[in-house]
Amino acid sequence: MIIKEIGEVLSQKKGVFFDMDGVLYDSMGAHADAWNKAFHHFGIDFPREMVYQNEGRTAKSTINLVFQKNEDRLATDFEIEQIYSKKTEIIAAYPDAVPFEGALMLMADLKREGKAIWVVTGSSQDKYLEALLNDFKDYISADRIISGKNVKHGKPHPEPYLAALDKSGFLAHEVLVIENAPLGVESAKAAGIFTVAINTGILDDRILWESGADLLFSDWQNLVE
Repeated sequence: MIIKEIGEVLSQKKGVFFDMDGVLYDSMGAHADAWNKAFHHFGIDFPREMVYQNEGRTAKSTINLVFQKNEDRLATDFEIEQIYSKKTEIIAAYPDAVPFEGALMLMADLKREGKAIWVVTGSSQDKYLEALLNDFKDYISADRIISGKNVKHGKPHPEPYLAALDKSGFLAHEVLVIENAPLGVESAKAAGIFTVAINTGILDDRILWESGADLLFSDWQNLVE
């Protein structure tokens, strides 16, 4: 059952664009730890809270952001490759991410109602995209995923959601976005899309409101009952 507040909005939409990490999967804790440890391995500080604040960026953008803050310069291509490889190595040792039950429940409702389901994620790793297609096989197909492979500019740039609009053929007012990260909310709003935030992470609700969220829920249980 979708709570009334979001149900009324959904009734006017043709589809929903979901973010992946932190929205479909309880995975952001692992990503935050992996980024933190990868940078620490190279003697650079990247606190977990900053990972959450910058979720949605491409890996290159994330690494350059940290280098600009800590080293006052951009990272070299070699440094980007080293740090991202270390992050990938670290997170590979973590257990597989578990889908949020509420996400599966909402997708089941959307499918029954004939709403289109898309995923817009900054991830570009085949491992996670393949898991997505397996865990949500009843609702998601490969041709309805916009990943980091498909865009030049990651969130908060609107390109990911504009790419989803272009490929889906929907107009901005015909869809709804579900995000968990401030940069994801900014990206969706810059594309002109009504955006629901679910605060599944460690950030204060205020940060998501200030990013432009139209509705905010503290967790999936408060959105789908």
